[in-house]
Amino acid sequence: MGFKTNVAIAAGFLLAAIVIVVPLAALLSPRTAQFRATFRQKCESFPETSERCEHVLSTFEKAYVGKDSCNFPGEAYHQLLTENPFTHPCGKTMFWSGTKGLVHDFTKRKDHFVTLEDTLLGHIMNDLTWCGKKGSNDTFIYMCEECRINTVSSFWAIASEEFANYTCGPASVMLNGERSKPFDPTSYFGAIEVRRLMYPIVQSLTVILVTKNNKVDCSHESLQVLRNVLDPKVTLSCRSVTESRIRKCIEMGTTTEACWS
Repeated sequence: MGFKTNVAIAAGFLLAAIVIVVPLAALLSPRTAQFRATFRQKCESFPETSERCEHVLSTFEKAYVGKDSCNFPGEAYHQLLTENPFTHPCGKTMFWSGTKGLVHDFTKRKDHFVTLEDTLLGHIMNDLTWCGKKGSNDTFIYMCEECRINTVSSFWAIASEEFANYTCGPASVMLNGERSKPFDPTSYFGAIEVRRLMYPIVQSLTVILVTKNNKVDCSHESLQVLRNVLDPKVTLSCRSVTESRIRKCIEMGTTTEACWS
């Protein structure tokens, strides 16, 4: 093996090391400007004015910037939620579990049903990751500490709680009938939202059980668990409907109760 070969191999190892180190350094660095730009873009697409979005962003950053991300208290977002309350007719509230893509395609027009992700804060935070670090004024979107209760999970927990507390009249939930447990007691809906649907503020809850081919119906045992968790005075009903039917309704623009009634 000649000198040139040895040099080439050494250079190859050096390049490999650079390829590995540079992305890691990038992951560890803050992404404040990038996160703020994405936040503003999503806020203004809701739509909101740029001045209003700046205020929402400022209030949001006060909640977590400079703080550890683990064991993060949801109460830190109290001011953010108070200043940006839900405004949709509460009788249009739609919860979901295991049906994220489908339910949001269904509620996209927001003219009949509204999910948490169809509201201003839900729309902005949907699919975003963020955290702060103690002693830093920056926002990080990579390499945030892995812990069960963090800046992101705490936001969705308290937002889900407030979304459920806001609900009145009839409410609906779209569940995935293809899962072993369409009603999952550990989901945001099962652990937080359904437990806050109280009579007489909420009179009824309709389960839209989405299946592939109608092999699963409303007699599924997990729905009895739902019945046991839900306020006994709230009327619980269920409609089994195929995903293809929901998709057809979306295509036709008839995203109402007629899709499962």
